[in-house]
Amino acid sequence: MKLNDRLLGGIAILAGIAVIAGTLGFREIPGQQFGSAFFPRLIGAALILTGVALMARRADGAWLTVSRLSRGRAGLKVVSVFAAVLVWVLVSPVLGFIATTALLIALLIVVAGGRPVAASLTGVGMALVLHLVFAVLLRVPLPFGVIERMMS
Repeated sequence: MKLNDRLLGGIAILAGIAVIAGTLGFREIPGQQFGSAFFPRLIGAALILTGVALMARRADGAWLTVSRLSRGRAGLKVVSVFAAVLVWVLVSPVLGFIATTALLIALLIVVAGGRPVAASLTGVGMALVLHLVFAVLLRVPLPFGVIERMMS
């Protein structure tokens, strides 16, 4: 699938505005030179500038082109990634971060052609590593579930 540069530029501008708007409620950290909103706002501004640059370019052709590669099994792989993000957002508050992430990573590996046992082990391992990095080291609040309650 190929998107026109102007369409991508518009999406980037909207994403940048959404990122900056999402940081408006962030609190300032006392004693810190940069608050918690600094880097997300920097990324939002970069998205907006990139979007403006893409929209300024001359873009001919269709807004959306679906190639032969996006059909069949390859199309299923693309759709499964977007579906996994949507499922994670809806299911993680119920199951928790570790269970949802492990399940979705394993399913995505299987859809990509991996073996189920290796996919399951990879899913569990990656979910635990991601939990360690984000919840323990970076102290990012992640959705709690049964597994997280047993760990705390």
